[in-house]
Amino acid sequence: MIRSDKVKVGDIYSIPVSGAKVEVVKCSGIWEEEEESGGNGSDCVVQIHSSDCISEFLSVNGSVPIPPYLHREAVESDKERYNNVYAKDEGSVAAPTAGLHFTDKALGELGESNISTLTLHVGAGTFMPVRSEDARNHSMHAEHFYVNVGELRSIVNAMEAGKPIAVVGTTSTRTLESLHWLGVKRLRGLSGSDNTKQLELGQFEWIGLSVADPSITAVTSFKALIDGLQDDYVLTGQTSLMITPNSYNFKVIDHLVTNFHAPDSTLMLLVSAFLGKQTDVTTIYEEAQNRGYRFLSFGDACLFSRPGVQLPSERK
Repeated sequence: MIRSDKVKVGDIYSIPVSGAKVEVVKCSGIWEEEEESGGNGSDCVVQIHSSDCISEFLSVNGSVPIPPYLHREAVESDKERYNNVYAKDEGSVAAPTAGLHFTDKALGELGESNISTLTLHVGAGTFMPVRSEDARNHSMHAEHFYVNVGELRSIVNAMEAGKPIAVVGTTSTRTLESLHWLGVKRLRGLSGSDNTKQLELGQFEWIGLSVADPSITAVTSFKALIDGLQDDYVLTGQTSLMITPNSYNFKVIDHLVTNFHAPDSTLMLLVSAFLGKQTDVTTIYEEAQNRGYRFLSFGDACLFSRPGVQLPSERK
């Protein structure tokens, strides 16, 4: 995204840090954001005029992509503060901020055998507000994910053992729910579900899949997705899954650790869908605000449970 709404193909921009140039080769339209985030821009594809590889180029010319609503430039300390202690792969344009609350000590107390990890490259669309009166008309951004088969097999083993699945962050939630539907696609032999190639899930593709066979469990779908693959194989793909209230039924997630989100975001829609009809998310947010909880990326976290699911500590 280029922070200007007057961009056209052929425009060349010079980067002050190194003098390197980027050329606009495609414009897909206006990138809409709230004024508090800096206003609108243009959704573009650019060609980088440099002999450096992309990671080297970004390391020299880029900066930590802190949220635009902070209204400040990134500083050196953001490299540590706006990142998870378990981060390892480059590519995301935002930190999965629910993970900022976890320290090495906390992860050690949880135990390695109780933790599974995945990689999701958060896209800039996470900052794009829902402007449509009907959220179903919002065009959901696609995000790329990478999941080790061994990690997915561990999740299957946990579910078969009756262990609850607690997920850190809406991004991880979206990925795991997407993997379920991709497994359903594979069971039905549909395109975009070949587990040796790039997996793909459309924005509302889950609706047709759920109507066709609503009884398929996450254990069954995950097993289909990893069938015939070694533990060190990495599943790759992209998902445009959009989860909205009053329609989506979660297939994988039992408990969700997440931050407090902007009210007009797709993340808020996901949380509202997770809580279900019997819980008013606005009431929860108002109570959090009254108690002085901090919102957004550097704010506080909360723990939600799917309706009808208890935390282990609550079970008698």
